[in-house]
Amino acid sequence: MEPEENLTHTWLKDSWNFYLDNFTRIAPAVAAYHILATFPALLIWKHFDNRWYALPYEIFIAGPLAIGMNLFFINLSRGRPAEYGDIFRGFSVFFTAMAVSLVYGLIVASGFLLLIVPGVIWGIMYGFSQYCVTDRKTGIRESFVFSTIITYGFKDRLFPVFMLWALIELFTPGIMGARGTLVHPVLTLDLKPWAVIISALKAFIFLPWLDIAMARAYVWLVKNYEAERAGKGTDGPGESA
Repeated sequence: MEPEENLTHTWLKDSWNFYLDNFTRIAPAVAAYHILATFPALLIWKHFDNRWYALPYEIFIAGPLAIGMNLFFINLSRGRPAEYGDIFRGFSVFFTAMAVSLVYGLIVASGFLLLIVPGVIWGIMYGFSQYCVTDRKTGIRESFVFSTIITYGFKDRLFPVFMLWALIELFTPGIMGARGTLVHPVLTLDLKPWAVIISALKAFIFLPWLDIAMARAYVWLVKNYEAERAGKGTDGPGESA
């Protein structure tokens, strides 16, 4: 096992090198995900001139695809044969994963409404709950319990990875935007060269790199938990995997 004081650097550095070494395998999966998850929703939004019409597609199609991408990166991080079909495996745990995502979002939002610090802590503590659903087929409660267990004592190492991902996801300018009212949000596109380049870098370089870092962190934490459990001779959640 990697020395714990070097974990954050190792997760980020090794994930970057891994992505570059396996770019020709990972990039097509990322492209397929964006084509299947993003473009149809944009076409629906553009056609009806209102994002609310695209929401069902984003929930019932793009949501499971995002879950499947998590499994794709987890399998890659374990050195297993990661198949492009992994992208679609989120549909097999759709309802549980969607429930976990909804509860996770409510917990984090509540934490930020109280104070920023609880939101960050809860975000990291339960940050792998959706990974558990996909990887270990855990139930809703078990997913949050297992994420809490494996992240215990490692939140400071996970904090830079989570925050870097969140900052890039939330604050990087993109080509898509919205104007209008909450009831009638209208699609806007910024196709200036710099906006297109930044969006491409975000979608195909930085977010996949950090997705791999998150997956590698999850895999390390699971191994660490299983090693400790084996030493103590005790059982834990998620034994169906």
